[in-house]
Amino acid sequence: MIDADERFQMNGPTLVTATPQDADVVFRLMQLYYFEASAWSDDEIGADGLYDCALADVLSRLRDEPEWTRLIWLDGHLCGFVQVDDVEIEGRRLPELADLFVLPKHRCRGIAAAVVKDLVRPETGEWLLATFRRDETAHAYWERNLPKMGMAHRVPSTPDEADFRLFLIHAK
Repeated sequence: MIDADERFQMNGPTLVTATPQDADVVFRLMQLYYFEASAWSDDEIGADGLYDCALADVLSRLRDEPEWTRLIWLDGHLCGFVQVDDVEIEGRRLPELADLFVLPKHRCRGIAAAVVKDLVRPETGEWLLATFRRDETAHAYWERNLPKMGMAHRVPSTPDEADFRLFLIHAK
C-alpha cells in the first residue's frame, strides 16, 4: 500500500511504485486510460461495461513485475500512472514508457515531462516511447516537448501499417 508520507511530498510529482495492494486503484486508472484511448485505438467496451483489462491480470502483473506500474501523486492527489515494459527493438532489450496517463484535471502542469525526466536519465540509456498512430495530439506533444525535456530522440523504421509511432529517446 502507498505510504502517506510518499504521496504528500510537495516538490512536483512523486512516483510511487504500485504494489499488489494497489491493484484496484491501478485497474480503475487503466479503465479511464482505455476509455480515453478508445477514441483512436478502436477498442470497444465489453458487455460488462469494462474495457479489455481484467483486475486479476493487473494483480498478477503487479506481483510478477514489481516495477511495472508507478502511481503519480502531486500535492497529495493521485493524478495518473506510468507503466514500464521491457521490449525488444532493433535486436536489443529496452525499457518502454508503455503507458503514461495523467488525469485531465492535472494536465498542462508539466507532470508528464517530470515523469519522463525522472525515469529517463543518462544512466538508464535509451528508452522506447510509442503513441497510437491515430493519436495526433500525443504524437505532436512528444515531438514538441522531448527536446524541451532534454531528450534526444530518433524514429526507428516501422511499417506504415503499424498501429504505433515509435520514438527511441535518451537523456542528453
